[in-house]
Amino acid sequence: MAKLRAGIVGAGISGATCAGVLAAAGWEVDIFDKARGAGGRLSTRRLDEGWATLGSPFISARRDPFRSQLREWVRQGWLEAVRGNIMKGRATVSWTQAQLQNHYRPLIEPSQLVRNLMGGARLHTLSRVTRLEPRTIILENGVVHGNFDCVICSVPTPQAIPLLAALPRLQERLQTDTRYQPVWSFIMRWEGGPSADVIQFEDELLNLAVRQFDSEGRWAVHSTTAFAETYLDASPMEASTRAASALMGLLGLPWPVEVEAAHLWKMARPTVQQGGFWLGDRENRVALIGDGIAGAGVERAWESGTRLAQALVQAETELAL
Repeated sequence: MAKLRAGIVGAGISGATCAGVLAAAGWEVDIFDKARGAGGRLSTRRLDEGWATLGSPFISARRDPFRSQLREWVRQGWLEAVRGNIMKGRATVSWTQAQLQNHYRPLIEPSQLVRNLMGGARLHTLSRVTRLEPRTIILENGVVHGNFDCVICSVPTPQAIPLLAALPRLQERLQTDTRYQPVWSFIMRWEGGPSADVIQFEDELLNLAVRQFDSEGRWAVHSTTAFAETYLDASPMEASTRAASALMGLLGLPWPVEVEAAHLWKMARPTVQQGGFWLGDRENRVALIGDGIAGAGVERAWESGTRLAQALVQAETELAL
């Protein structure tokens, strides 16, 4: 009996998780992503002294089965629970101790964690998809990959809509009013400030600072949505200057802040979800997954990919879309 075949667009956590479950069940899986590697919003930035993440600073779980999955990743040495000094407030007022329950940070590069989830699936990087058709994926360079038993799209809703011109019923079901909140993320170095591993700012410009794994002076700093919307069209240099200035004021730093990297996530958090874990067109063998479908956050993205893959495996040749 020939293996069932799946083509997946997007190598973020929803696509990677879906691919891994299918591959473990014996499916032949190909993943196509426009980037140079896996990860999506869990991608890694390589630096001279190792790596840092400009994406999600933590992975958190509210319920099982994802809570159990995170504990398994801890056992594998991929994550560790967030502990240590967690401070909340601002220097001009006061700092207080805070807690983060069921939050974990990566001990390996987040992109490698996502890559590990793919299992035996084949990843095709620098492969921009421009069109989805029944059981078919078409790349920007004109190459056609067809005869899939299922095509799965795991990119944000605004990116998915133009791919679905040949699938109008599925395109109509996708809510075109889905909006995403932007966030600027920075890798910074500074001296001074509170003795903490995580700083939660009570501020309209900056939201969070997280000390990077295995680094005393390097931090990932995340803006508020208000900051990102104000500087949506700003250059990385301008956004970095504004954020560094805000940080110096919040922490009362005597010396300038060094900004090593900056990235604008235009589609960081979806504000509308479709309901359910996936949308599917059973007749044409195409399905949509991800946080734009299931809701914001790594947990919901993971659940989306897992639930669809489990349904496909259980249905075998009768795809449950």
